[in-house]
Amino acid sequence: MKKAKQLIVLCALLPLLLSGCGAKTQITSSWANDKQLPSSGTVLIIALSENDTTRLLWENSFVEMLAADKVQAVASHTVSATPITPEKEAVLQVIKSAKADTVIISHLIDSTTTVQWHPGITYYEPTAFYGGMYRYYNTAYRAVYSPPTTTQHTVVRLETNMYDAATAELLWAAGSSTLNPKLLKTDFESIVKSLIDDMQKHKILR
Repeated sequence: MKKAKQLIVLCALLPLLLSGCGAKTQITSSWANDKQLPSSGTVLIIALSENDTTRLLWENSFVEMLAADKVQAVASHTVSATPITPEKEAVLQVIKSAKADTVIISHLIDSTTTVQWHPGITYYEPTAFYGGMYRYYNTAYRAVYSPPTTTQHTVVRLETNMYDAATAELLWAAGSSTLNPKLLKTDFESIVKSLIDDMQKHKILR
């Protein structure tokens, strides 16, 4: 009976355990220019975000992880403290300041949150009882009960493109989907790793 109790509790907690796991990223789409690609050289990392913390964490994570692969990269916030405006001249100025050969731009496409309800589970365990009938009736079964729970899932979709700084030609593009990111540095690193792995698969970084 003890094992049965443990199994019921585990089944009830499983949705919560799964929802508490770290962010999981999937590359949903990927494309690379089939032309002879130039060397990635110095890469300028731009995160299009109005949130300063998000911008810094994303750009820094990209720079650090590219550096681990011996690719030189520059975070845009180190050459432009404020978010870069969409004017061509503003972008060119940052590229010039960073002495970049290629540019990686990432932005949020959408973020959706769903809530799932999980009903409670009751397991009845027979009990040996030799008192009077009424007392027996009230204690005949001990209920092992797990209350209802809810789990919340958030999916964040990003688009990340890489351009040739000299020609503005698109070199690589990818869409990513991340489940339950919590905006921790480890979450940013997990997403960036998936993107870098895809770039390496297409031999973009060299």
